[in-house]
Order: sequence, then structure tokens, then C-alpha cells
Amino acid sequence: MPKETVTHSILKAKGPLLEWVEDEVVREVPLTIHYNGEEIATLLCSPSQTEELVYGFLLNEGFIRIPEDVYKIRYDPSDHLVWVEGTPCVLQKELMSKRFVSACCGKSRASFCFANDVLMVKPLNSTHSISLQEAYDYVQFLQSNSLLFEATGGVHSGGVGYQGQILLTSYDIGRHNVFDKLSGGAFRAGLNLEDHVIFFSGRVSSEILLKVAKMKVPILIARSAPTDMALSQASALNITVVGFAREQRLNIYTCPDRINP
Repeated sequence: MPKETVTHSILKAKGPLLEWVEDEVVREVPLTIHYNGEEIATLLCSPSQTEELVYGFLLNEGFIRIPEDVYKIRYDPSDHLVWVEGTPCVLQKELMSKRFVSACCGKSRASFCFANDVLMVKPLNSTHSISLQEAYDYVQFLQSNSLLFEATGGVHSGGVGYQGQILLTSYDIGRHNVFDKLSGGAFRAGLNLEDHVIFFSGRVSSEILLKVAKMKVPILIARSAPTDMALSQASALNITVVGFAREQRLNIYTCPDRINP
């Protein structure tokens, strides 16, 4: 398994005192994906769950639809290169171009997050609901099982839950990578997520909301704040967004009927 952290000597200040100490820093690697011989993206990510990340990225970007669309996948961990052979995709030529996807979730993704997305999402029909206590339980799991964050403070984490059970977890330096890993894991396991819950450590932007919509998950529970565009999209797509979920507190922003007292 690739090493997830490196050790750095740092000068640490506490009040007027300075002290040299050894500190754990999370790793960031560039993962370049080739699809049918064409370089399509370089993702800045954590060196974990690489195949899940690749499957999730290809699924969410419209390259693949079913597991059989992937004929072969080869990963070179020394150079962080992935080659995928799969079903030819029209979106690949007409709407995609090679790009560099930053882990900071900034303009590098906002500039193109709408072209394919509008063809791939539609309002959800799920009437699935959960209790308030179940929501709190997911928050507690997130707070109690983020060991790499506790060690480094440098990653986001998330998971998929169903009826109080934790089915999948992931972590990454990039928020969108967390969702691609969860999506790829569910895709490979054959999980239908239409009655499931995603819980997440970060804020909810429009790009994050669209990934949830592509996964067809009706309830998103986040530790941090949503944006106004994300909430507009959530209302239009019939997705429940819960934010500022911490311990026994949370805010329900959209579609509140899915959270029962």
C-alpha cells in the first residue's frame, strides 16, 4: 500500500517559544488517466483507492455507464499513470478535452462542470427518509474515524450509509476525489444508491452537489456549509442537503421531509 504521509521537520511555535519537531504531512500525487490511448485528465489526489477513483471519475464524467464498459485497467504506481481500455464514448470527443484537475476544487473544475453534467442528471424520485438520530450517528462516525485527518489535518473524508450501517468510506486531499472514490466503490460493488445517505467532512459546492445527483443519492449530510448555487441545484434535483452537522446539531437546507424527528 502506498505511503500516505511523509515526515517533515518543522519549527513549531507556542506562545513565545519555538521548537523543532517532526510532523506528519499528507501526500499529494498527480494521477494521470488515459482512456483508449488518449490522456484525458490529471487528478491531484491522495495515493489510495486508486482504481475506485478512476472508475468514479470515468463514471461521473460520462465515459462509462456499466462495469462492462471497462475492458482493462492498468496502474503504474511508480509514475502514477493509469491506462484504461473501454467502450468508445461520444462525450470523450465532443465535450471533453485534456485537463488538469486541481485538488483545491477551484476554477479548474468550475469552468467545465456544466457541459456533461446537464446531460447526466435529473430530479430524483426517492422518498427515502431517515431519523434525526441516524443522521447524528453518521456525523459521529465521521468524527471518530478520521485518523489520517487527525494525524495531518490535510484530508477530507466521507462515506455511504444505509439504515444506520456504514457501507463505504473514502478520504482524499480533494473534496471531489472523495465522491469519485465513493462512486467508483459503489459502481464496482454493484450498489444502487437511490435509498442511501452520503456523509462528508467538507463544504457543499455546486460541483459536489452534482456528483451526489449523478450517484442518485437523495440525502447528503455535510460537516460544513453549502453554497447558494448548490442549494438551488438541490431543490431542483430533489436532494436533501444537511449542513453544519456536528455532534447533536445540524441544519436542514432542502427537502426536509426526508429527515424525521
